[in-house]
Amino acid sequence: MKALVLSDSHGATRTLQALMERLEREGKPDALLYCGDGLSDIMPYRAWCPAFYAVRGNCDFTAPPDVAAELTARVGGVEVLLAHGNGYHVKRSLETLNWRARELDARVVCFGHTHQPVVEWHHGVLMLNPGALHDGRYAMLDIRADGVVVAELLSV
Repeated sequence: MKALVLSDSHGATRTLQALMERLEREGKPDALLYCGDGLSDIMPYRAWCPAFYAVRGNCDFTAPPDVAAELTARVGGVEVLLAHGNGYHVKRSLETLNWRARELDARVVCFGHTHQPVVEWHHGVLMLNPGALHDGRYAMLDIRADGVVVAELLSV
């Protein structure tokens, strides 16, 4: 199970379109996870792959009311927490967000807000920030059948 993880597009629709076109040629992921700040950019791609999950960010002022600030989803058999991160003070520390993930029994947390890419294991939880798409950064999350979880930070 492969998941494309994006965050903080902030209007970079050309970068997003170029990435989607490239992945269309190279092979679409099974899921798209969007960590906020640019919901209007990503919403046209809701049906682009079999599973789509998105949360609102602190700059998503016009987000539809049904788009939550955080959500959990079972992706490839693994519980994933998706949050923008601003409500967990991720610019200071990942501890509060990590604690929330453990509270929800999530093995993976995908978040944004800092615009800085992160792939780190904390207390058995993979903390993944793909970086800002408006800077050309994104991530691929690979959840293997044997339960192994691997994240790769990439650039457009």
